[in-house]
Amino acid sequence: MKIVLLDTETTGMFEKDRICQLSYLVLDEECEVEEVHNELCTPPLPISYEAMAIHHITPERLEGKLSCVQTKAYKRLLELNTPHNLLVIQNAAFDLSMLSKEGFTNEMNLIDTFRILRAYYPSEGSFSLQFKRYQWGLYKHEHTLAKKLGITIQAHDALGDVIVLKHLFERLCEEHSIPHMVVVCSEPMVLTHIPYGKHKGKKFLDVARTDRQDLHAMLSSNGVDEDVKASILHALEATRDQAIITIGFGKYAGKTPLEVLAIDRNYLLWMVNKMDNLNAELKETVEKVLVSYP
Repeated sequence: MKIVLLDTETTGMFEKDRICQLSYLVLDEECEVEEVHNELCTPPLPISYEAMAIHHITPERLEGKLSCVQTKAYKRLLELNTPHNLLVIQNAAFDLSMLSKEGFTNEMNLIDTFRILRAYYPSEGSFSLQFKRYQWGLYKHEHTLAKKLGITIQAHDALGDVIVLKHLFERLCEEHSIPHMVVVCSEPMVLTHIPYGKHKGKKFLDVARTDRQDLHAMLSSNGVDEDVKASILHALEATRDQAIITIGFGKYAGKTPLEVLAIDRNYLLWMVNKMDNLNAELKETVEKVLVSYP
């Protein structure tokens, strides 16, 4: 098995954007470095100033560079792309989406270190690579490896981030086996704590009991990832019998349907008959109230 630790730098963060740097290390099963690949490449659109401010790759640095698919790094990645090998990426969804625009479809086993951090270390601050670099003291090992490989580490450079990723991966392997991490990354994870938003850091189960409508709002928002979606659905189902269902919007926000029934039955009728985006759980509760108290 070969272990491929990969990172990219891109022209920006949007759907239209493309890769302008492809970097990865190839390790053996003992995590010893066998290959170093690091190439700048010419994307089919300009690099945004916002992206330049982060990775400092300017148009001048890309003059005369090949397109991503023409680089030796990309061609070697295609050779490594078999189910016998392991691909390790921090926030894999982003990099794989960028690689897919170059015609790459991953066939390797996958470990997304961002998802592992979010699932198993929810109370230890940020899940970003640079945060863990300092929090876990990963930077202390960089100089020795960089000197051995003959490279210079730079923050927000794809190769520099891959070096950090190597040490992060090794740290995670001290507490979780590779087969286990592959399995948990192969399907949606149920997280214990909410990773963002106004309830960040709180347990999904606690919020499902007290602010259930906020979870429904998260569920219907654009861009919710599969782990968060699975976690919300799990929390809502697990607390269904304990929860107090309240209305989360409008003039009766915070009130239960039964409380609203006593003062404004027509509002409940309007909700179930006119609101197309009413979540199923609240609609079912309102309908039960209306039937029970005709």
